[in-house]
Amino acid sequence: METDFQRKLAEQLTAFAAVGILAAALIIHLPHDQKMDHSMLYVILAALSILVFAHHLILLYPSRQGKILARVPPFFLGLAAYYALACAAVFFSDKLSSPLYYTLLPGPVIAGAFFELWTALLSTSMLAGLYLAVSLSSRPFTAQDLQPLAFNVVYLYLACFLSNRLALELWRLEQSRREMAGLGDFIRRLEKAKSEYVSMVAHEIRTPLTSIQGFSEMAASPDTPPEKRKEYYRIILTESERLSRLVTNLLNLSRIEAGLELNREPVDVPELVLGEMEFFRSQTDVHRLEYKGSRDIPTVFADPERLRQVLQNLLSNAIKYSPGGGRVEVETGREGRYVTISVRDEGIGIPAEELPRIFEKFSRVERDEATGISGTGLGLAIVKHLVELHGGKITAQSEPGRGSTFTVYLPIRGGESR
Repeated sequence: METDFQRKLAEQLTAFAAVGILAAALIIHLPHDQKMDHSMLYVILAALSILVFAHHLILLYPSRQGKILARVPPFFLGLAAYYALACAAVFFSDKLSSPLYYTLLPGPVIAGAFFELWTALLSTSMLAGLYLAVSLSSRPFTAQDLQPLAFNVVYLYLACFLSNRLALELWRLEQSRREMAGLGDFIRRLEKAKSEYVSMVAHEIRTPLTSIQGFSEMAASPDTPPEKRKEYYRIILTESERLSRLVTNLLNLSRIEAGLELNREPVDVPELVLGEMEFFRSQTDVHRLEYKGSRDIPTVFADPERLRQVLQNLLSNAIKYSPGGGRVEVETGREGRYVTISVRDEGIGIPAEELPRIFEKFSRVERDEATGISGTGLGLAIVKHLVELHGGKITAQSEPGRGSTFTVYLPIRGGESR
């Protein structure tokens, strides 16, 4: 059973024992007609007190060195000592007819509540054996003794079994309560995340829409000079393209998260990389795109269109976040069961504190050097989802002012779509 649940149970048992043991000490002095050894009974009550409080302390303040006997359940040896004392009291007070038989019952109850069933039954069997030995010693056994003896032994096992089942049901109830509380927290976090996501999407869409609306109004004004009108049209076109990219990325991300099906086939990674690099060379005059690494690597079983999407996002970011130009290297290789694709630039880099969240939706590098660089903040989130969909992974290394390196790991034999 869980330690937290045992701790709660121990607290309740301690409170019960604090009252019950004192009440038992008073009850034994009430008038009675059986011979009773009060000194032995005091020893039993003291042992029970130590047993309960010690268990409580063990649960609340575990040893720094751990359990002394790690394979022995907590308190098993303490219960064995209590059984010996209680059976000794029964022996000295009329054995089978002793009213102190009822002092044995707390043992199986405690064992059932705190141990697994088989351990609790083993502990109770130890007590039953001691009780049988005490009841049958120094006294002729008759047929009339069989029934009370059998009943007394059965009561021990019943007390153990019922307390164990009750504790188990209470534990399950506690677990259900925690799961429901956890589910409620999860739903609240989900609702909050959904609200934040909708808010971010609305903000990202509103920005280009505001520009389009504002410059459209100025371009439509009869007082606007032709050269200004031409500039406004250019801005409207740029913002329209930005809005189109945002909507496309949102749709792509939605499809991926909903469970995009991959059209897998053998893919020659170096050939695919070289094709994409050739396209991006035609898009820039200030960047040198260089290919490194071995072309003699295994083919991967992947969706070529989705891999192109991954490369396009990484190469686009490498060029975009290197506004001063410079070298962009793409290196392919093999590490264990993965084919690797590394995209390295000499751009503005990413601060160390921002690296853990760059693959989150709408995450952008918050630096002065990045001001004016357009983007949706969805590209790397899409890349991460697509790579993981192939059963791979992606890592990022960066140093502000010295560029970034993104490395994609694709399993050679393909991965299960998740």
